[in-house]
Amino acid sequence: MTETLVLSAGHQLRDQAGALADAVVACEFARHPMLRTRYGAAGRTKSRQDAVYHLLHLADALDANSPALFNDYIGWAKVLLQHFGVSSEDLDRHLECMADVARKQMPPPVAASAVAMIDGARTALPAMPSTTASVLDPGQRLSPLAREYVRTMLGGYRQAARQLVFDAADRGEPVRQLYLQVFQPALREIGRLWQTRKISVAQEHFCSAATQIVMSQLLLRVPAAQRCGRGVVVACVSGDLHELGARMVGDFFEMAGWDAYFCGANTPHAAVVQSVVERAADVLAVSATMGYHLHAVQDLIELVRADPRCARLRVMVGGHPFTVDPTLWRTLGADGTAADADAAVALAGQWLAGPASAP
Repeated sequence: MTETLVLSAGHQLRDQAGALADAVVACEFARHPMLRTRYGAAGRTKSRQDAVYHLLHLADALDANSPALFNDYIGWAKVLLQHFGVSSEDLDRHLECMADVARKQMPPPVAASAVAMIDGARTALPAMPSTTASVLDPGQRLSPLAREYVRTMLGGYRQAARQLVFDAADRGEPVRQLYLQVFQPALREIGRLWQTRKISVAQEHFCSAATQIVMSQLLLRVPAAQRCGRGVVVACVSGDLHELGARMVGDFFEMAGWDAYFCGANTPHAAVVQSVVERAADVLAVSATMGYHLHAVQDLIELVRADPRCARLRVMVGGHPFTVDPTLWRTLGADGTAADADAAVALAGQWLAGPASAP
């Protein structure tokens, strides 16, 4: 009964996010007239955009029954908004109106679940950091290379950044380690720099696109692995445009001898299922970058489970939300989760230990 209620709360919030966001903005600007003076006419439009995002993240956190997921998002939003000049006090007022609107406009059981999660985030808000430190871990052996890679990419020097990585490979650095200790932390650091307004969205997009090219070129240097007779389809769900993490997973499977089929970003669910069937895949690896993509992950898993042609398929999920709440994979109906590409290959290997079945 409780699980059905929570799922219903999330779906209803998603369906009414636009109207609820309008009511939230009307509430906060009526209660706090100084907001118009402080942020101007454009502030109201921006506040509505923020309200929609807050509600979508809240909806998926409710679907997953995961307060940790919503708290993590609010902590991320606090840092982002702080660097746009929006104080934590203003964020708290926004959340207060969000709770009041949910209480007034949603059915009581739905409102109760939503308000409890919002109030939990408001309680935790003062202790949440207002900024973030570098994610480049000085304890990692390749951290200096990752730092130089970030600096070079942010300067717009793609070929020079590529050469840094290729020189390391020429010195004998394993490609897997370059993925895990250079590309992965570098991209996280670039995302953090965007979050704190140290770089523009154009710079972030340039670095992501350029890194994808460098990865493709570096992968060609890896000797072909002995094929293991297993297949994996790697996909980002419909609506998720962040594909680099999933691409890394696909590359690691390929380096391990799997028949890896990477579908890319924003893949329609029916196309994912079709790929799984056509390639007789043993594993489907699904990436979700943001919390508000979780309902799409669940929809895809349910579609796969309902197809008798996928009866033997194992489903793996990964991405930031599953790091925040390690139990999410169970809630969504997956078979497991992995923290990075190396762990993904290891988990799939455990599932399918032994020789492949004859076709």
